[in-house]
Amino acid sequence: MEPLKLYLGDLTHDTIVLVSDTIPINVGFVGSYAKKIYGDDIDVSLFKYPGSLIDAIKSDPPDVLALSNYSWNSHLSERVAGLTKQVNPSAVTVQGGTNFPHLASQHLDFLSKRPNTDFHVEMEGEISFSNLIGQVLQGRDGGARLFDRPVDGCVYIQPTTRYSNEPLVVSGNLPPRIRDLDEIPSPYLNGMLDHFFDGRLTPYLETNRGCPFKCTFCHTGNDYFQKTNNFSLDRIKAEINYIGPRVSALGIVNLHIADTNFGMYARDREICLALKEAHDKYGWPLQIMATTGKNNKERVIDITSIMGHLFTVNMSVQSMDQNVLSNIKRDNIKLEDYIKVNQSLNEQGRATKGELIVGLPGETRETFMQGLEKIVESGVSSACIYTLMLLNGTEFQDPAYRRKHGIESKFRIVPLDFGEYEGERVLDYEEVGIGTNDMSFDDYLYLRGIALLVEALHNGRPFEEFFRLALSLGISRTSLLRLVSDKIAGAPPEVRQVMDGFLEETQGELWDSGESLVRHYQEDQNYLRLASGEIGGNLIYKYKAVSLAFTAQNWIAFLSSLLKSISQERSNGSGADARLEEQIDVIARFCQNKLSGLLDVNGNVAPLQMESPYDIVGWMRGEAGVALEDYARSTPVHYEFAYSEEQLKARDDQFKRYGTDANALSKIVTRISNIESLMRKVSTPEGEQVISADTDQDRFTRYTMSR
Repeated sequence: MEPLKLYLGDLTHDTIVLVSDTIPINVGFVGSYAKKIYGDDIDVSLFKYPGSLIDAIKSDPPDVLALSNYSWNSHLSERVAGLTKQVNPSAVTVQGGTNFPHLASQHLDFLSKRPNTDFHVEMEGEISFSNLIGQVLQGRDGGARLFDRPVDGCVYIQPTTRYSNEPLVVSGNLPPRIRDLDEIPSPYLNGMLDHFFDGRLTPYLETNRGCPFKCTFCHTGNDYFQKTNNFSLDRIKAEINYIGPRVSALGIVNLHIADTNFGMYARDREICLALKEAHDKYGWPLQIMATTGKNNKERVIDITSIMGHLFTVNMSVQSMDQNVLSNIKRDNIKLEDYIKVNQSLNEQGRATKGELIVGLPGETRETFMQGLEKIVESGVSSACIYTLMLLNGTEFQDPAYRRKHGIESKFRIVPLDFGEYEGERVLDYEEVGIGTNDMSFDDYLYLRGIALLVEALHNGRPFEEFFRLALSLGISRTSLLRLVSDKIAGAPPEVRQVMDGFLEETQGELWDSGESLVRHYQEDQNYLRLASGEIGGNLIYKYKAVSLAFTAQNWIAFLSSLLKSISQERSNGSGADARLEEQIDVIARFCQNKLSGLLDVNGNVAPLQMESPYDIVGWMRGEAGVALEDYARSTPVHYEFAYSEEQLKARDDQFKRYGTDANALSKIVTRISNIESLMRKVSTPEGEQVISADTDQDRFTRYTMSR
């Protein structure tokens, strides 16, 4: 008998850009484990690109189609399952992933909306999917029919009842998790992922699974995931050395780490040493995206220091209000300790990041702004502000939890996750929080505007010189951001256009239901706006990218005018401070040169020079709040602003893989945790690297230090 033909896919929309650009280790793990169990009885093929999978289905349809299910590809997977049923009605179709409710009472509604999917795999998929394949094989060999009994780890609607008045949901028992993860053969080392080393996709590495924390907004807060299980160090090192030469030859510079708490465990030291060795040997990785350490900060900092400036420390707090933290079952690092960590890392020349979420239960507009001020003034290089996502598998999908906190929601397209497949338009969308008992929709819009200002002006320090000058005048960073928000009506037209466009799109992207969203964008004129990239992207990063690539000089002019107006107000009618105005003009020229060509494919990348009557770099590296006047020099300081070869290499890779329009640039911004690493390096004629503060983390790793 012919082997059972299995197609496994972790699909991504690619209409505008390749949205999910990682090698699909998830289906690689599931396929490798199934192949280990069933050997020659099955034939496994893995897919990432929807076009490739659709072509394969049409030319050689599978017996089993299994697709990942996340908020960004759930409806795409359902569409491809439907196409499979058209070609081979007897094919078994499966989805599995985090976008599935944990409450059994919600399974019927979820599965009813996916009529082309026969089974959904719960939680971790390797054992459950293999149980299903075993049942398929038994039925093919004359055993019980597929739907005659439950399958452990899987949920389905009994087909004979699906369209009746009382559909029957059948659930098997949840299998135990795999404790020794090496029981799952490596899809890297066995070659199953080789064809994904294609120059487009980023390697994904998983070193453990599980999370001991119970945050209500995260699916790993479920009790099922409380225990952390590991892959062996020998296997991880072998995978790093397998990946390194292959992606280096392709010019790929980045790596994703799938762990939820990387750096929190002692053994992560060995992994960092292996990554550092790969960096030295292969020139890879140069960028790492990772989520780490919700406690044991000292260990996280110590371990990641092995890689020097490869890591940007991200201390996620989500909120600084104790009532909010209680509502989301979360504890935070004490503020004084938070400040000390930032100081320590800044002294080492390392960048730091903080994260906040808008719309958490119990948060008000003012408590959020107070929390933002604490984070920004603590010294973080970047403060990232996210809209609350009401994800399946979290308490935010529990009706009682939502009623208690008065959570109001809308639906929006997951950025750029849409496309047309065999004549049918598919849109993947998410539910987001836009109001609670304590925060109105108007508050939400105001904080979204603040989020853009923080991201575009503060994060990554593109306009840091202006913030430092403001500090010397006694104006805090958040006070300057509020001033920008209050005075935006007087900004240059290009700046107003950025803010107005962002707020207009912020309101326009929200819909009362997923169904109304889909109906709207099925109409030709509306879908064409999506397909052209006019709308439907990640708004924060889209408008940040536009600000930095095309509007930076206008922002510089606006910030200069604000500081000059402050100078005039403080003169008590005696006229502006000429010396201060000179300083504003000097730092404006410095900032212009530093940002010239950033994210602009047509921008000038040749070195630039300027002379300054102030030692600006010395001032930037000194204590915050000190007057620039203290760094005046009798002999002008000559500065050169130039992109390094490594920066130009990364720049070429980014433009090649993602593109150069606004949505492509926003994708690049999401893939670069420290935007400062893309700015020109500054040096003296002697060649001394004199970049301010924490700029030399060019190998920019993002990770989350979250508790």
